Amino acid sequence: MKFERIIPTQKQIEELFFLLKSRKYSISHKEIPSKKDHFDFVSKNPYLAWYLIYKDSSLIGSVYLHVDNSIGINLTEYFENDISSIIKYIKDNHKPLPSIKSVRSSKFFINVPPENKYLIETLKKLDKKVIQHSFHV
Repeated sequence: MKFERIIPTQKQIEELFFLLKSRKYSISHKEIPSKKDHFDFVSKNPYLAWYLIYKDSSLIGSVYLHVDNSIGINLTEYFENDISSIIKYIKDNHKPLPSIKSVRSSKFFINVPPENKYLIETLKKLDKKVIQHSFHV
């Protein structure tokens, strides 16, 4: 597995747009943004770290770290070994930001859309603990 840090380049922006269009699960939006909106978003490089993920030279997804210590994993297909490798890579190469009471945990956590049953079950199999359920109101 290869992790390519988002700079971003034009190629990376296009690959992220391809991944966004093929995403089966989403937390942050219901509709695909326009190419221009996507370009503007990626150009701001809004995450602490953001990577494209390749396996056997094929693009399989992306992963990012946010300022709240959340990890966003978006894959074209979800496999236990890939998920485990992604978590290991993040933990081996990044440290969570220090906690801020009532704002940020001192540990990494992964947000998972409730429809992504495979990722939920895989994280449980990997002994990851469910810490919350969130609802829009």
